Amino acid sequence: MRPRPELLLAALLAACSRTPAPAPTAAPPATPAAVPVHVTSSGNGRYTTLSEMKHRRTIYVVRARSFVADTVGEDNATGSGAFERPEITFIDRNGARTVADAPKAVLTGADKSVLMTGGVHARSQDGNVLACDELRYDGDTERIHGDGHVVLQTPAGLTLVGDELDGDARLQNVRVYHR
Repeated sequence: MRPRPELLLAALLAACSRTPAPAPTAAPPATPAAVPVHVTSSGNGRYTTLSEMKHRRTIYVVRARSFVADTVGEDNATGSGAFERPEITFIDRNGARTVADAPKAVLTGADKSVLMTGGVHARSQDGNVLACDELRYDGDTERIHGDGHVVLQTPAGLTLVGDELDGDARLQNVRVYHR
């Protein structure tokens, strides 16, 4: 039996009008993994300056001749840096400054904290002078904690001596105590 031409034409048109099967969709490109970054600076006689911000306001500025830092992540918020002979200026919400120096400091990016060690000396713009073995700055609360052989002298001649100090970055509202 011979096929009828009108049926062949109908079958051909039906085959051509069918929508093709959808092509497999490509998977979205994978986000590249964060690449760790290691940075070293020796300064070559110059200072390296780094500032840390919180809510578009500078909370401290570090100036040092050398540092080693390791960062991870797109915004480099995860990481830390070790500084030799740093000078760190802490800036409170009102813009008041306290400058501290020590043999060593470690900054942590995630919580914007600072740990200064090896004997710390700090002076507020109001004339308060602090000496202690270690100083920790908490970037979340913007408060300072001094540890070991704490001596705080005020411009009025008051001297506070103790084992620990908790206070604001301006060194005005502080508590010095013994363990």
